Amino acid sequence: MDDHIERGGIPRKFECGAPTIMLESKTAQNPGRRFYRCGKIYGPNHVFMWLDEAHHEELGILGSQQAMMAKDLIEIKTEIGELKKDICEIIEFLESFRSNLQNRCSFVSFMY
Repeated sequence: MDDHIERGGIPRKFECGAPTIMLESKTAQNPGRRFYRCGKIYGPNHVFMWLDEAHHEELGILGSQQAMMAKDLIEIKTEIGELKKDICEIIEFLESFRSNLQNRCSFVSFMY
């Protein structure tokens, strides 16, 4: 399946392996309007997309991706905060354990 159909936005590669090319319309209906199409195959069953429409789709896709990344970043920051708390608790436990161990060792050496 074409990358463009799966993803939307600017077509980048096609099932046939051909690169995307950008051309300019020479028709009376759309003079000078630029468009993307497959660089290898031309026809009604292959990708064609107006450049402005592709860019509009691409901006929508990028906006959605940016929103997802912002949400992920918030979750990561929360997880980092929780990990920092866990590390502090572990350090406190180890310091307490070490102190208790030193006290016991001092007591044992005092007895002998």
